[in-house]
Amino acid sequence: MSGFDLPVRFNPGLLGTVCAAVSTPPGPGALAVIRLSGAGSPAAADLIFRPFGTSYPSVSAMPGYTCAFGEIIDPADQALIDQVVLTRFTAPHSYTGEEVVEISCHGGTAVKQAILDCLFRFGVQPAEAGEFTRRAFLNGKLDLVQAEAVMDLIQAAARKSSRAAAAQLQGRLSHDIRQIAEAVYGLLAQAELILEYPEHEETGAAMSGLAAQLDDLRQQLRELAGSYRQGRLLREGLTVVIAGRPNAGKSSLLNALAGYDRAIVTPVPGTTRDTVEELVDIGGLPVRLIDTAGLRETVDLIEKMGVDRAREALRNADLVFWLVAPPLEALDAEAEEIKMAAGQPMVVVAGKEDLTDSQPLRKKLQDLLPGYPIVPFSALTGEGLDSLRQVIQDHYRQAGSSGSDEVVVTNSRHKACLDQALEYLDQAAAALASGIPLDLAASLLRGCAEALAGITGDSVSEELIRTIFSRFCIGK
Repeated sequence: MSGFDLPVRFNPGLLGTVCAAVSTPPGPGALAVIRLSGAGSPAAADLIFRPFGTSYPSVSAMPGYTCAFGEIIDPADQALIDQVVLTRFTAPHSYTGEEVVEISCHGGTAVKQAILDCLFRFGVQPAEAGEFTRRAFLNGKLDLVQAEAVMDLIQAAARKSSRAAAAQLQGRLSHDIRQIAEAVYGLLAQAELILEYPEHEETGAAMSGLAAQLDDLRQQLRELAGSYRQGRLLREGLTVVIAGRPNAGKSSLLNALAGYDRAIVTPVPGTTRDTVEELVDIGGLPVRLIDTAGLRETVDLIEKMGVDRAREALRNADLVFWLVAPPLEALDAEAEEIKMAAGQPMVVVAGKEDLTDSQPLRKKLQDLLPGYPIVPFSALTGEGLDSLRQVIQDHYRQAGSSGSDEVVVTNSRHKACLDQALEYLDQAAAALASGIPLDLAASLLRGCAEALAGITGDSVSEELIRTIFSRFCIGK
């Protein structure tokens, strides 16, 4: 190989354990980071990295947590690919727990691909989706809850979502689950002791204590599982559907809440013929706003499809803003439709508040829809916008009682495992209360512990691990 002498300690077989990928977002940018992980990462980097000056050693000789400035050279023709900064992390104190090298290069697509191509020619493997975080999990740097929180943190679209993900990455949910699991194992030990010495004089008191502790754990699990009502909204976004008659101002309301002109607004009824969605941050919450086609009977095939989609969106909404605007002629029929659509939490928005007949509109709405919250709104003046934002935040708070410092379950997989664990404890409590042999209750306690271990990854199948990490982006 011309030009470059291979490092003395280079072992071609070692590079089979090394994977590499771009860890920054796809597409061109000012900078990009290419990450290598595996025992042979320093040796792989030595094949293409030439440090500037004699003050920088080879990558293999660099101490951990140090940087070097240099060039990436294609060994095939000695062509300069880029000038970079290279950082070395040594095992086990790296993100993956392995030897890690990160190359900070310019963010052009061709530059990134050229560096990867050089590495791949030497036998470095392309990292699969979630490969680096999977290695971190397998090497004990993260448990499964923390690993899943990494992707949640990347995808977080609002402040509260990112804080919930950061708390899970910190290990707070894992800590709570392991505390409950340890208590379950403690109950199991007590049950097995009673089974071993049934004739002991304190057996009756021990059984009563077992039942009391079991009830306490059931309550803890119920509260943790119950936090998913809020957690789902943080992870998936609170879906707010804007519904109403054609030309009521629904698109104007969407634009006002989004903060820019997302939907087309015209005085022509029926402009919106499909759902228009926008994900926005309202008070730190991720909110998925959905503008819908005006609800009316129509023979227009395309508009009819839009109306059908609007009704489907209404069925799946977390919260509905039903926009009503002057004139008042068809208000009685629309009020009946609002009552029939009730199923999801609904707020009636009295639109076009800047018009002269807005006050009669509000009065008639109050008469026709007693008990419904009515919020006046004007796209022209912005009146009512803050009130609608507050409605959204109040709806989130009503979904649970968790404060900013409490742990919130955001992942449906975790919720399913908690429900399974709680079902085992409920059955164990019923078994104790009905006098069923204690060995059955002990078996149910073991099932609960295994369900909890499935959340943190202390007991999990290879298939589940593959499924979870396949949802990650490449490079993380």
